[in-house]
Amino acid sequence: MDYYIDNAKSVLKKNGKSFHWAGKFLPKECINRAAELYSLCRILDDIADDGELNTFKDLSNIRSNIQKRTFKNLENIYSIKYPKFLNSSSKKALIDLIDGLILDQKEILFKKEEELIRYSYHVAGTVGIMMCDALKCDNCLAKSFAIDLGIAMQLTNIARDVLEDAKMGRRYLPGSWVKNISPKEIVLAAKTNDLKKIHIISKGIKKLLILAEQYYFSGERGFTFLPLNTRIAISVASGVYREIGVQLENENYNWQNGRQVTSIYSKIKISLFKIFKEIFYFRPKKKHNSKLHIFLENLVYDK
Repeated sequence: MDYYIDNAKSVLKKNGKSFHWAGKFLPKECINRAAELYSLCRILDDIADDGELNTFKDLSNIRSNIQKRTFKNLENIYSIKYPKFLNSSSKKALIDLIDGLILDQKEILFKKEEELIRYSYHVAGTVGIMMCDALKCDNCLAKSFAIDLGIAMQLTNIARDVLEDAKMGRRYLPGSWVKNISPKEIVLAAKTNDLKKIHIISKGIKKLLILAEQYYFSGERGFTFLPLNTRIAISVASGVYREIGVQLENENYNWQNGRQVTSIYSKIKISLFKIFKEIFYFRPKKKHNSKLHIFLENLVYDK
């Protein structure tokens, strides 16, 4: 088990730099569990992105094994270690996550905001639910806020990766926001410096990040359900990831030149601010804004 946890931490350090940074503030047991969860999600993500013809079959098979609780098959066939700390609602969330990865096997051309939010729930809001178990937060009310933080981070991720996603034939920005510009047109616009189309996509990214702010605000309200050291870690992770969107805004939503990267200096500055805020700022418990989940009403999770 120690070897498995060490490997999971290595995966986190290599592939999840923002989360690895924030993990420095977590108690040992919590970072071990968080790394284990991240490693699981990373394996699933790698399977989804490997481009093999049998990817859909593999994801469907993994989904079936989780439903049947035949976890030995997962370990033997896919080297997936099912985290023992996941409860029943997290099992449902994991299945929803896989459904989102299965969706990614098709051409992605979202038309409306509803599709964007539902997808973001599937691939990231679900991780928020599972992270509650990893951090030993068993308050059901916290899960709605955790979903929102996951959605916010996914919206930021989409804003950062517009060009990379377009190269894979995916456009997560709703067509109603960007005049239905296709992924091929996005790639071509960046290559030829088509200012008109670049501006249209930039406006879509701006709208995306404004939407993300609503979910970040709600997600931060849920920090009150966590003990101080854990709250600091999640607050730092949120702040560091949100900074990607801040940098995009500061550069006038310039997407065509590749990804934004958060510097070590920015991470330190954000971390110090978040530590100070979580220690000295009183955040009263408030009711979750149900309007944020209006598009998730028929998705199953325990509130």
